[in-house]
Amino acid sequence: MKNILLLLVLISLHTNLKAQWNWQALPGAPVSWRCDDIYFLNPDKGWATNPYYNYLFPNQFGRVLTTEDGGLTWDVLFDSSQTFIRCVGFTDTLNGWFGNIADPFFTTDTNFLYHTTDGGSTWNPVTNVTGDLPVGICGISVVTDSVIYAYGRFMGPAAIMKTIDKGQTWTSQSLSALASGLIDGYFFNADTGFITGCYGPSSKALILSTYDGGTSWQVRHQSQKSNELVWKISFPSRNIGYATMEAINGSPDTTYFLKTTDGGLTWQEHVFKTDGFYDLQGIGFINDSTGWMGGDYSTPENYKTTDGGNTWTVDNTFGIQTPPYNIYGGYSTNRFRKFGDTLMYACGNTIYKLQIATGISDMDSPPGSISIYPNPTANSFTIKINTPKEIGVVEILNVVGEIVYSENLFGKNVYLIDANLAKGIYFVRVTDDERIAVRKLIVE
Repeated sequence: MKNILLLLVLISLHTNLKAQWNWQALPGAPVSWRCDDIYFLNPDKGWATNPYYNYLFPNQFGRVLTTEDGGLTWDVLFDSSQTFIRCVGFTDTLNGWFGNIADPFFTTDTNFLYHTTDGGSTWNPVTNVTGDLPVGICGISVVTDSVIYAYGRFMGPAAIMKTIDKGQTWTSQSLSALASGLIDGYFFNADTGFITGCYGPSSKALILSTYDGGTSWQVRHQSQKSNELVWKISFPSRNIGYATMEAINGSPDTTYFLKTTDGGLTWQEHVFKTDGFYDLQGIGFINDSTGWMGGDYSTPENYKTTDGGNTWTVDNTFGIQTPPYNIYGGYSTNRFRKFGDTLMYACGNTIYKLQIATGISDMDSPPGSISIYPNPTANSFTIKINTPKEIGVVEILNVVGEIVYSENLFGKNVYLIDANLAKGIYFVRVTDDERIAVRKLIVE
């Protein structure tokens, strides 16, 4: 009977450990046709950008906004009728940059990059650049407090900038020999990273990598289909990465995305949709298997996967269509930013926040059977079992119910656990033939 009861408890626990992802449109966030980019230093302090859409909507100019309270309220830092602001990044609360597409079709501002040293009260064009200057900037990657990359633009020419001294000086190089346009990037460290875009006169999707800080670049993926771009790239972990392939200058019935399982060395094209044109752009994964994709203004739905992209289902829990910005009948989802495996932001028609609820609290049967300390912990911790049994097991689960550590128990009172866990929230589960106990663990 004890084993049957234990089995029922384990089944219930496993069900409860399946996290629920709930997107919320932040009520105080800016609303526009599309917020092009967001960047957060921590879960509370962040920035967002609006591009320039005055040619569609009156007074829809380029803006930079900031929040101090996790997106509940926003203040405008920069508002320009001449600047098409595409991207933003900060190294601290004072020093930040935004990129301008600098396309004369949209605006008259030809400055490709702006810098602030006072938290956004004033902005000045970046001029201390040596090398082949970019025309416009589509993406910024803040790697450390000293190393920043900036690259663009999506319609060409292709160039990448880098600073290693907090923006005091910049070097720039043309990548026109490899790419016809650059859009997005992801860097694991100052030396290793990826940039996306297209190549060739017919615009074919492209991913490049560097392992020497941008001195040299290697081709990691070249699509053979014309009229495509790699728009956004997302790495939920070091080996698993995803990227969106946006179709341009046409309306194909099949849409693709890219996935890597070897840290970006190779990429495979996967079919996303086959039932008509979908203007695929934004992508974000909270972990290796669960993520979202969305498109530009013409796409009516956003999609979610929980199996690493094998299947996708409609998920409009974070989509809004706000008049008059929904004149094309669709949502806009462009950028996702995440913190660990419990918090993510997204931007589109407005700013959205993903909060993960596991539906589980501490569980202990019988009461007082175990304790863990220290909690929070920086790494290792101790489990004390008040009435040890001869055979049992301790397991550590992440917030989506995956077992990331397991160790057998052999009748001792005290166990030192050194699981080498990344920062985040976990659940420590101890079971034997008579009981189950669960404790929430925070790793800082």
